[in-house]
Amino acid sequence: MDQSDRKITETIKEALDTQMPFDEIWKESRRKESKLRESKSSRKKKLAAFPLIAIITIVACLTVGFAAYKQLNRVVDKTDYPFVDDPAAIGKWKVVDFVKNTTDFTPDKKQWKDALFLSDLAFIKDGKMLTAFENRQLAYASITWTSGKVISEQEKTASAYYIKEISGKTYMFYQWKSGDYVFQGMEPYYYVLEKADSSDYSQYKPAAIEDKIDYPFENNPQMPGSWESIDFVKEIDQFKPDTKSWLDDLYLTNIKIKDNGKLSLTTTKGEYSGDANFWTKDLIISKPDKTASKCTIKEIDGSTYMFYEWKSGDYSYRGMKPYYYVLKKVD
Repeated sequence: MDQSDRKITETIKEALDTQMPFDEIWKESRRKESKLRESKSSRKKKLAAFPLIAIITIVACLTVGFAAYKQLNRVVDKTDYPFVDDPAAIGKWKVVDFVKNTTDFTPDKKQWKDALFLSDLAFIKDGKMLTAFENRQLAYASITWTSGKVISEQEKTASAYYIKEISGKTYMFYQWKSGDYVFQGMEPYYYVLEKADSSDYSQYKPAAIEDKIDYPFENNPQMPGSWESIDFVKEIDQFKPDTKSWLDDLYLTNIKIKDNGKLSLTTTKGEYSGDANFWTKDLIISKPDKTASKCTIKEIDGSTYMFYEWKSGDYSYRGMKPYYYVLKKVD
């Protein structure tokens, strides 16, 4: 979430007496999730219009619930574009600025004074992409590209990019469609990236974190059963049964944990079972990813919940702290 609406979010949160800050959830979603802060001058302008926006939003939230209100009013872009090559985009691009309009950028005068969340992009020939955040290493991303657009199927966004030659250098202006765009319909700002090279990153292999996974099976009677995903949180203690924190679709939908270490996971892309994944004690092990994810089980208000560490590529390749899927035991 861009911090441009941080004050509005905090005020709404207080008015609804919730315990989960929306910006903490949006940060990674979405993978995320951004960590940008609005400049002081822009923030003042937005806050001047806050009272009416806040009143309308609070009334809507009290009527249908904050998460439901956001979902009903979310922007959904067309994303089913065929791949069209753009040789000028191929290679690595390094972030140099963040601007409201493409015309605001001046090569010798940086507009954005704070730290930037996105640091690098790499466009690969077949439409795949690499991203780097907070100056960490490049890693494969779920987003894809086609000529003039970067597409996120998960977030349902199609972000335009424009390539321009300025003062003898090549720059890309990339729309940053964060939660401000998706859930509030605000105009996206632009990351400005300078062309670093035109290399082919098709064979790029980032170094990965590898957990210890050679655990013997140890039974845990709390684990077996059918578990249904209901939320996604940054910290376990942020979960509230009556408040849905994650506003986007949940990628992991169900885990069926069976006896003797067997299990199956269902995602929006299908079911995964077999020997690639197994469980022992309070861990779910992924052999292909070489991850061991802790499962914390809690009884809350008469229901049983599992908090499952989600060790995605952000953990394995970017070194980020994993979020938690919250799953409710249904069988």
